[in-house]
Amino acid sequence: MKEIPEDADLRRQWNALALNAQQPQVFLTYEWALAAYRSYQATLKPLLFLGYEGNDLCALAALATDPSGKRTSFLCATTGDYCDFLSAPEHREEFVVGVLAELRRQNVGEMVFANLPADSGTAKVLRNLSGASGYRIFARTGYVCAQVSLSALERRGDAKPVLPRKKMLRRFLNAMGREAPVRLDHARSWDAIQETLPEFVQAHVARFLVTGRISNAARPERREFLAELARLLSESDWVVLTRMMSGTKVFAWNYGFQFQGTWFWYQPTFVNDLEKYSPGFCLLAKLIEEAADDPTVKTLDLGLGAEEYKDRFANQTREILYVTAHASAARHYREIFRYHAAEILRVSPPMEAAARGLRQGWRRLRNRWAMSGATTTFAWLARRARELFWLECEVFFYEWCGTAPSRSSAQTLLQLDLSVLADATSQHIDDDATLGYLLRAATRIQEGQAEGFALVDADGKVLHFAWATTFEGFFLSELQAKVQSPSPDSVMLFDCWTPAAAVGHGYYAQTVDLIAEQVQEKGGRPWIFSAAGNAASIRGLGKTGFQRRYSLIRRRLLGWDRVTGETPKSESARSEIAPGAENSAA
Repeated sequence: MKEIPEDADLRRQWNALALNAQQPQVFLTYEWALAAYRSYQATLKPLLFLGYEGNDLCALAALATDPSGKRTSFLCATTGDYCDFLSAPEHREEFVVGVLAELRRQNVGEMVFANLPADSGTAKVLRNLSGASGYRIFARTGYVCAQVSLSALERRGDAKPVLPRKKMLRRFLNAMGREAPVRLDHARSWDAIQETLPEFVQAHVARFLVTGRISNAARPERREFLAELARLLSESDWVVLTRMMSGTKVFAWNYGFQFQGTWFWYQPTFVNDLEKYSPGFCLLAKLIEEAADDPTVKTLDLGLGAEEYKDRFANQTREILYVTAHASAARHYREIFRYHAAEILRVSPPMEAAARGLRQGWRRLRNRWAMSGATTTFAWLARRARELFWLECEVFFYEWCGTAPSRSSAQTLLQLDLSVLADATSQHIDDDATLGYLLRAATRIQEGQAEGFALVDADGKVLHFAWATTFEGFFLSELQAKVQSPSPDSVMLFDCWTPAAAVGHGYYAQTVDLIAEQVQEKGGRPWIFSAAGNAASIRGLGKTGFQRRYSLIRRRLLGWDRVTGETPKSESARSEIAPGAENSAA
């Protein structure tokens, strides 16, 4: 079957298999597969195998193929912590053999079975089938999932569990609960979860930005999946969205599940402002305390990921495999080689970082080639090579003169914070260049050495970004030098950025005008700069209240850099640097 049918009888029999599995998992239920199918059908093409004895469903495999139809994986591999074939033990080998034979008949050349439990009967069958099935199979450890067996916890005299770092935990909880005691709030109904979910998603996206990553919750299909999954699972009371709160303030969340005696720590997050109080650690500690008092909960599963804080609580683990099956011997051995090469590199962090940098550089080069073509790419490479030995770069400096053309009131200038960045991430999730800018912006917000701004429209769509900071000592990457300020009250506007979807509407000029007006109102003198070769920037500044005052020129000859230029009024703006000087981006 190439769809997940909405069939009540199939749902009943499917879930009967999931509930009767050796280790029941919510990830193997009909609801989970249906939510994944509905949310990711643009990229995942379901391939459902059903095994029957008479009219009774006795085995199933929820798989998916890529658009080419040559690569197969578990349907829920990108969403579920555990994936597997479902069947009674006595049917497992026959069913797995039959599925692989059918895939071979359909000319599927590659299978990836991610997140397959090592203790599953499927893993044993696959190992025994290597070669005989027409596929060469390679299994390696993907994750070691930390778990908390509640019955194995050490207890105090009052039967409360003994948790790690209890003094620190008490101190952090007291600090967060100054106004009201810290408590857990659980949303289980769809109505309650629907109200809370957007807040959770925004916090998750913001938290990832701070750690230098893009959250999967920024993607529309992931948000749709979380909502659809909650709606379906809430009908059976299997989903629980937990908030750790003090009064009305929320410090941390966990989008999780309670299923067949297991409470799943699936997707947690917390507010960045309180990171010093370890709100995620505190939430997990309180969740364990609450679960320990619930006789229906036997295990708290901490899921995928080897975070250090999980190890403090865990008293057992479960190994998860990443299994590949290739019809091609060359692809099979290449997979093994890549794995062992990665393991060798992991021993040396510098070598691993270097290899990662080479992969990223190669990926960027390929993207440039695909977007610009061979001729433009070779010209760019030649220019970069030439600049290693000879370079001349001129930068124009513009001062705000206090007048600007009239602007539309349809847009608003906001101060940039993590919430605005989180919204922008979700809005521009397919714009890789903008995502890179947002990660840089998140770091800058955390450092607190510059003030960021965002221009937004009436619907909250972020149209442009820019920053302002002290002019004196500002490091200009185009010049590879720090510049001197024309006056003590001068403020530099810098790092302006328009997302690809908003280019061509004059938002750059509108944003810098609005920022300059604010800077001037606070007693500052706004300045901005542009490389002489940036025609779009110069054209945009011509539509603003900025006027060109002077320029600086950087010349490089055989590794020696020198910056010279005009004199702004009576104050020198000259600087000189030697080879090997500071080389950080502004």
